[in-house]
Amino acid sequence: MATTSYVAGVQTSTATRKVSRQRARLNEAIIGLLFVAPVAIIAFVFELFPVAYGFFISMQGGVNVPEGFVGLANFVRVIGSLAYMIALAVALIFGLVGYNMYQRGVEAMRAGQGNFYRYLLPGYLTATATLAFFGVLFTLGFGYALIPLGVLLLGVLLYVQVQPRNAKSDAAAEHHLAFVLNAWGTGLLTLSAVLLTWFTFYELHRISQPLLTVLSQVVTDRRYTFVFPLLPQIAALFGALAAIAAIFVAHRIRLSADPDTEPRKYGYFGLVRWLFAAIAIGFVLYVLSAQDALRITLAQFARVPAEAVREVTRVRPAVLVDTVSQWQEVFTMLLGIGLIGLAYFFWSSAKRRETTSGMLSTILIAIALMVGGWLFIGEIPLAAGRGDVQFYDSIIRTATYAFLTVPVQLSLGLLLAYMLFYEVRVGKGLYRLIFFMPYIAPTVATATVFAMLFSNSADFGPINQLLKAVGLPAQEWLRNPKGVFQIIAEIIGGPNVRLPNFLIGPSLPLVAAIIYAIWVFSGYNAVIFMNGLGNVPKEMFEAAQIDGAGRWQTFRHIVFPLISPTTFYLTLLAITGTFRTFAHIWVLRTPDMRGALDTTTVYIYETILEASAIKTRPYAASMSFLLFGIILILTLLQNRFTRNRVFYG
Repeated sequence: MATTSYVAGVQTSTATRKVSRQRARLNEAIIGLLFVAPVAIIAFVFELFPVAYGFFISMQGGVNVPEGFVGLANFVRVIGSLAYMIALAVALIFGLVGYNMYQRGVEAMRAGQGNFYRYLLPGYLTATATLAFFGVLFTLGFGYALIPLGVLLLGVLLYVQVQPRNAKSDAAAEHHLAFVLNAWGTGLLTLSAVLLTWFTFYELHRISQPLLTVLSQVVTDRRYTFVFPLLPQIAALFGALAAIAAIFVAHRIRLSADPDTEPRKYGYFGLVRWLFAAIAIGFVLYVLSAQDALRITLAQFARVPAEAVREVTRVRPAVLVDTVSQWQEVFTMLLGIGLIGLAYFFWSSAKRRETTSGMLSTILIAIALMVGGWLFIGEIPLAAGRGDVQFYDSIIRTATYAFLTVPVQLSLGLLLAYMLFYEVRVGKGLYRLIFFMPYIAPTVATATVFAMLFSNSADFGPINQLLKAVGLPAQEWLRNPKGVFQIIAEIIGGPNVRLPNFLIGPSLPLVAAIIYAIWVFSGYNAVIFMNGLGNVPKEMFEAAQIDGAGRWQTFRHIVFPLISPTTFYLTLLAITGTFRTFAHIWVLRTPDMRGALDTTTVYIYETILEASAIKTRPYAASMSFLLFGIILILTLLQNRFTRNRVFYG
């Protein structure tokens, strides 16, 4: 009897301690959330929410006020069917990054840091709640968004339950946090990839299928034409992708089998590869047949009178042709990318072929696939050509502005900083102030001064007077849309000289804007470079002098590598700044020569000011997000290529 009472007491005590530990872990999690909550709220309200809501606005209709969801229509109007390809590329990036985070969690689990699989359920739950929260918040309002917010809280509580008992140690707490982030990131990114892929093809079907139906009604000659529905074609595309994935799985299994000891398995999966290859080719041929039939139908549609088309639909014939051709362009580009991927696979496998004939045949297949891939990728210019030509021109103009501004202002700033730091002994503070003044001066005021300096008047413009003093003709700096190299060629060879378009150079107004940017930011860069030069140890110079290094060798091999963090910072700032430039461009531009100077930000702002039925404010928002994507890609590329070249000590 006493033994039974003792066992019951021990069990009660154990259960009590277990409940106490769970309560303690819950209290610790709540305290941790309370500490993190202010930062999370600030990041959400001031950083994440404006970007997400702006993207939501870009997918709305209406001239000034959003009047309904239109999907990717605004993006398609800006860059044509490339919008669908960009959406699929983003989905692919999401999927790859999510898979990478999953692999990190699995590798940490194999290293003995815990069971990562236990975190996947709350990870996908919180990820689903996060996506649902934004979707409900933008469509139904904050009141309905409380429901996914409650699900998000439930996922957090599940995270607390899977937290290890020894999470109080620093290492265990760090592993737990890494598992939480990796599981949530895996769920969020993979779900985003799936949803974005589905949404992209849904948009293609939603926009194209009604017009395909109209096309089949207008073209009545069934002897030569037949319009395939779009949904089976999309299903065939995914069937081909699934068959290709099965080919790779069968190939991996076949490689793991020994042909001597497991001949049946080796031969069976070899046949399975060819079977799925035939299935994939059949799916692709089905879509190609459907697209060939569509081309024939469009040729017949061109012969249909406009009155007959208006009886069926209000859509203009040209718009109808462009819209139903978008699926052809998307499929052709996807097929081209797939062929290039297969070419790379066959090319890599050629290295492992033992026989000469096998190696040569694989190389020939790879070459054929590569040629076919590049032929299909040639569809990109046609797809892009259906977009906004003015937007493309503004992007090219902005890229030219950045390419001619950033290297000059960085080089000039570094030269000024080096001379001031090592050559000037007295008055360095005064020089710093002088260099910094153009940067801190009001942009509108300084740009107005530059507009007066580059006045179009031949008698009163200071720059024109300088040109006349050296024997050169005066120029209409802010009105002449000709390229600067074209103008130089006309001065040298006469007015009848014509250069090719790719050699005419930037327009004269853009040159004036470039000179202004160099004047403003070279001094700023010089001041920042001086701070970087001040951090270079003097012992380095003494050691270089003892070794007999000259000034250039010292700068090239010692100074420049040691100021690489400063160079990286200024380069990043300059590239992002030039792509976002606005104020001085707006001041320097003239009403009659807007196209010669408008960068992308100016074009977007003008679209907002002059919103119409064609170019609306959501349309401008879509352009701004495309520009944001370009800046983001440039920033990521710069971080990637300079990662091993920046020395932080």
